[in-house]
Amino acid sequence: MHAPDSGTTLQALIALIAIANPLAAVPVFLSLVPAGDSAATRQAARRVALAVLCILAGAVLIGRLVLEIFGISFAAFRVGGGLVVTLTGLDMLRSGGGAEPNATVSQSAAEHLIVPVAMPLIAGPGTIITAMSMAARAADAGRPSVMLVAVAAVAGFVWLVLALSGRVQQRIGARGQAIVARFMGLVLVAIGAQLVLGGIADFFDLGFGAKRP
Repeated sequence: MHAPDSGTTLQALIALIAIANPLAAVPVFLSLVPAGDSAATRQAARRVALAVLCILAGAVLIGRLVLEIFGISFAAFRVGGGLVVTLTGLDMLRSGGGAEPNATVSQSAAEHLIVPVAMPLIAGPGTIITAMSMAARAADAGRPSVMLVAVAAVAGFVWLVLALSGRVQQRIGARGQAIVARFMGLVLVAIGAQLVLGGIADFFDLGFGAKRP
């Protein structure tokens, strides 16, 4: 009984971590926390991890129902998430993403820890849809709690990655952080465009893009 549950949990955990990819959110996260302040970094990491936990747990429990109530398709959800990611990338390209060395996390920065860092950069459309799909399969197999265990483990991994990112910030300095932030801004614009195009293709059943190398 326990072996299949453990195997299913591990499979869900690996899939969610691979899609969430919290490492990709590190440059944006670092741009919103004070440089060299490890306590503030850990606090911000806890805030993001808790938000990711709530978002993914909500997706597992009621996500599909919410989309159905509002008549939102997965394709439209991907397009919306892609637009948010694209706008975030454009902001990073313009500003360079640098935080003041002695600043504290402002209310605006704290809000941006949730959107777009927690969602959609980490708990994005792909992660949420994956969680919904695997939750449906787990429920069919009579193990609905499996996905909640996997989601909690993912949130813990997110906290670990972001909490350690402060050390990276101290090493690369403000100039290096600005360079990385601008580069990642360009990457985020491309990711957002891919999400939008993929959502449009799914909505109109065009069938392009996904099979291209």
